[in-house]
Amino acid sequence: MVDKKRTIHEAAFRLSYDLSTQMAPKLSDLGAKPAPMQLRAMRQIWASGESTLLDVARTLKRDKGQITRLIDELCAMKMVQRVPNPNDGRSKLLKLTSKGEAFFESIEKIESEFSEQLTKGISKKDLQIFFAISDQLSENLREIDSGKTE
Repeated sequence: MVDKKRTIHEAAFRLSYDLSTQMAPKLSDLGAKPAPMQLRAMRQIWASGESTLLDVARTLKRDKGQITRLIDELCAMKMVQRVPNPNDGRSKLLKLTSKGEAFFESIEKIESEFSEQLTKGISKKDLQIFFAISDQLSENLREIDSGKTE
């Protein structure tokens, strides 16, 4: 018999909630407390080395005005800086400051240690399947959001 309480929504919400409640105390020791959306923007910039406002807005699926305000706050926190774009004099590139880089190195260390604990007892094959399924779910959600569903 199928457990009617087990839905993809419930599983995703529970995993997200459990992750955030377990990570919050570990991250609070870092001092700076960027909001979750600010962390996502910083991760985009950190992962790419540099980004434009438009890159961040597209990745986070937010309008450019929202991202501008978010980046302004990160600049005020001295986590992100705007630098001239050598390929386009009209735009700026977003880069992490040394403070932002140090902050993200700390986050990566915490997440790496936490990931080892989180995936304990799960085979590499099962993790690959999990990632493939979660990627497909995300892709399906993006298609729903863009109206491409059949």
